[in-house]
Amino acid sequence: MRRLTLKMSLGLSLLLMLSCNSKVSDEALTEENYLHEDSLLWITFNNETENLFSLLENQPESKDSIIDIYNAMIEEANRKNIALAFKYASTPSGLARLFMTRNYIDKDTLRQVLASLSYDMQKSKMGLNIKAHLDTEQLSVGSTLVPFPCVTEENVEFDWNQLKGKQILLLYGGLGCMGDEGREYLKTLYKQTNREDLEIVLYWPSSSIEDLKSVKEHYVGNDYAFVSDFKLDASPIRIKYGCQATPTCFLTDKNHIIVVKSEGLNIDEFEKYLKRK
Repeated sequence: MRRLTLKMSLGLSLLLMLSCNSKVSDEALTEENYLHEDSLLWITFNNETENLFSLLENQPESKDSIIDIYNAMIEEANRKNIALAFKYASTPSGLARLFMTRNYIDKDTLRQVLASLSYDMQKSKMGLNIKAHLDTEQLSVGSTLVPFPCVTEENVEFDWNQLKGKQILLLYGGLGCMGDEGREYLKTLYKQTNREDLEIVLYWPSSSIEDLKSVKEHYVGNDYAFVSDFKLDASPIRIKYGCQATPTCFLTDKNHIIVVKSEGLNIDEFEKYLKRK
């Protein structure tokens, strides 16, 4: 709900920003200035967060109110983050941040921003990734999972056909983010389900087969498939699947219709559709 609210509130203000950006001198819209403003934004956010955590330690009885304040801070930081990306879209890092926040931005607005950039920026790797995002209908609950070429950590082409007739839990990264509890849940789920019923596939945003191997080795004991296509931002997992946050999870039924799409492990929702041994 917060994402929808943020997207709606950004629409008009960002359109207004497009018309106002012409008043900002090209000298001010530099990579250096973007990095400076971006750094200030997150330094301020981190300082405010630390103050809130200190307050929580001293006033545990105010936990609910402090959580509300924290959520409001996150939303405000996201809003400023996107506003900076729009302001500095003509710089490499600004355009990269625009891609990172694309799921929060109305496509018509994003299309206007891209069209306002120079030909070289539109045809840059990140400009083309944004264009691909705009031209693609992203998967959501009710969509059918779309296979795409990738390989395992053994550099063998991953065979999506072996998943026919099985539920799939496809994860985009996030083994570190989900913590011990999340990793243990996946291990237990893998052990307590039949391979004829469910397969777990972890896509890792690796840049090379060596990187993918090292990830698999680091998280030893996870026997499910580790795959990647080494395309990073240009991968279908980012464009067609719309993944940005890690982990982003897709649980399907046996016909590979997506029944749960979530940022983070939505265990309660998963369990509604899973069959244990």
